[in-house]
Amino acid sequence: MDKVNAIDIANYFVVLASHIDENDLTNLKLQKLLYFAQGKYIAQYKNPIFDEEIEAWALGPVVKNVYSAFKSCGNFPITVFDVPAEPQNISQQLGDFLNKIWEDVGKFSASFLVKQTHKPNTPWNKFYQEGENNIIPKAEIGSYFKSNDI
Repeated sequence: MDKVNAIDIANYFVVLASHIDENDLTNLKLQKLLYFAQGKYIAQYKNPIFDEEIEAWALGPVVKNVYSAFKSCGNFPITVFDVPAEPQNISQQLGDFLNKIWEDVGKFSASFLVKQTHKPNTPWNKFYQEGENNIIPKAEIGSYFKSNDI
């Protein structure tokens, strides 16, 4: 599969969330979905799904440019009206992969996903330092997801 931009994957998740009645896809939850997608993709295909770095912020892993794109939504659910553009470059195979992430991870609340990322020995836990936005190496994320699930 080809790599895509993290914002395209984020937009894809926003579109998926728009099809459910109880849309709880906040920027916080979206960040966790991107993290799980990246980790599971690296574990499965041995390459990252997107090139953007994931940083260790106080509330967990964050893709900075995606965070910035949806920052204006605050703690409210992101809707299709907030999407800067339709998701691009999402092949059928990649769409199937992202749909599976949505099924497996999207059902959980943002707070539950934060707790999962904050467990001992997670990549976030290893690289988080208060006041720093340290990059979590992709190899570390992939290695973790080879042997761990949600």
